[in-house]
Amino acid sequence: MKKQFSGNAMTAPLMAVALLAVLSIIDWSEVTGGRMSNFSLIEDLLDVDEVANELHTTAEILDPALDAALSEVTSEAELPVQELSVDELPTGVEMSPTGNQSAGDVVSSVRPSPMERIDGVWPIEDYSPDGDGLRHLRNALSKRDSRRVRIAFIGDSYIEGDILTQDIRRLLQDEFGGHGVGYMSMHSEFPGFRRSVHQADQGWEARDMRNRSKDRIRPLSGEYCVGSSGAVLTLKGSKVDNADRWSSTKLLFLSDSDGEISIKTDAADSIFDVKASDKIQMIELQDETTKVTLTSRIQGVRVLGAWIEDNSGVGVDCMSLRGNSGVSHCDLSVEIAAEMNELLPYDLIVIEYGLNALSAGQTDYSYYGRLMTKVVERIRQCYPECDILMLGVGDRGRKSGATVRSMSTTGAMVSAQRKCARECGVMFWDMREAMGGEDAVVSWREKGLVNADYIHLNHKGGGELAKEFVNSLKMKLNESH
Repeated sequence: MKKQFSGNAMTAPLMAVALLAVLSIIDWSEVTGGRMSNFSLIEDLLDVDEVANELHTTAEILDPALDAALSEVTSEAELPVQELSVDELPTGVEMSPTGNQSAGDVVSSVRPSPMERIDGVWPIEDYSPDGDGLRHLRNALSKRDSRRVRIAFIGDSYIEGDILTQDIRRLLQDEFGGHGVGYMSMHSEFPGFRRSVHQADQGWEARDMRNRSKDRIRPLSGEYCVGSSGAVLTLKGSKVDNADRWSSTKLLFLSDSDGEISIKTDAADSIFDVKASDKIQMIELQDETTKVTLTSRIQGVRVLGAWIEDNSGVGVDCMSLRGNSGVSHCDLSVEIAAEMNELLPYDLIVIEYGLNALSAGQTDYSYYGRLMTKVVERIRQCYPECDILMLGVGDRGRKSGATVRSMSTTGAMVSAQRKCARECGVMFWDMREAMGGEDAVVSWREKGLVNADYIHLNHKGGGELAKEFVNSLKMKLNESH
């Protein structure tokens, strides 16, 4: 007997589709004060491949460290006022006819940038005292045949899943040599999202320093992992260029107990005896490797990370924490950094933050800029022999009905970040202008380079922006000094 579908049965799916359409039109960014991104549910359902790219960004978490810092400001009157000269005005902000610019006068029209492309490349701005902000990296690259050159990217969900950084690493390794993805956390919430390495883990608990203000273990990555006895991490190379193999597997950890840690690779299965110590320890296995399994039999061992890399060439470490504003790095542990730097020194640290402090309703980011000034100074204190480069936020879209334009306050954030770099005497790269400036995110979305939230790069977009960054970095490295 054939079943008959009633009108009511057809009504429910139609109502669901209508509801999805309505939800997609709502300007969620404005409704929630910028704490929730706009999205297109219909578009997501039709584009199955993109769903995988967006799953890790659909539920941004708020940064408790930023909330705590902002809670100290009891009224808007106490917020510092950012006074900008004409040359310092961010892209997308124009002076009023009287020459005075207030926060409420932010508009979406385009103001020509004070900088221009040089031979098609958007340049790195160098505010270092001697104008040679890459001297440490340049010196390290001259010795790359005998030592590992290390670059760390610390950031938020913009680089989560090794997006952007995997292609920067690939391009630099093609130029300067080296294999392996470098730093890996012992635990990943989205292990399948990352394409540069295949990860599986069990028995590890991540400790985020944003939620542990009194924890003395506050590394550059912003987190460490605590393992139960028998905790396991397996890493396997991928088909991404230069990520299929490596020659050195390193593990950095703190242990209050004696025990054993084993490292199994393609050709070796080694067991390391561990003695309790209040100092950071490192175990290392030198072996040409395409897959490694690390097993800890120490209850409560605190692992700062695993590094899968070569002993020469260039490495780019992706250290991303979703929802991170960066302000908790004001309290990086100098002691932990010193101990780690003895074992794994960095030559360049790239700071990628700001998206999680950006909203449509906030037009003055001078307070955030001052917090980030403390962050930069702390990083310099922790890594005195390392170059520092701050990135301005990428272009971010804001939906108004069916129209998407650049969020008008994005330029104000970039301005605050540039001012921070200038005051700290470090380098700055305007990622938004490198993308094309005002409304760049709209064209990038049309080209399939950013997700439907008009914020986050997908893997394809990460590859495009990586080319821009590496070209800028190489141009800066080739400057004569």
